[in-house]
Amino acid sequence: MSALLQAAARLRQALEREAHAARQVALPELHRLIEEKRQALSALAAAGLPATPEERSAVGMMMRAAEENALVLGSVIGALESIQQRLRQDLSEAANPAVYGPGGGPRRKRLRHTLAASLDRTA
Repeated sequence: MSALLQAAARLRQALEREAHAARQVALPELHRLIEEKRQALSALAAAGLPATPEERSAVGMMMRAAEENALVLGSVIGALESIQQRLRQDLSEAANPAVYGPGGGPRRKRLRHTLAASLDRTA
């Protein structure tokens, strides 16, 4: 097996594991896979251009895995941004003393707002 075939297969496997970890929201696993993916990409770059149909096929499979990985990671980013936006909104509402309920008195904040504020004051 050529160095290019090995490198493309290694990178494809790393990308597939990364996409799987992202679907499972396994953040420590995602962090660990960053270095593995970086090393596999370096090996692929060092292997050169595909010369045989088998190598072109392996690179094509790796590219499909990379596209799927990008879609999954993009979805994770979108979900995290939505959560961040919601937390910011909830914290803003929880910290606003001028918010009153329908009866004219101060509205009671739900406990989850207080917990979110105490867990992450930088949100």
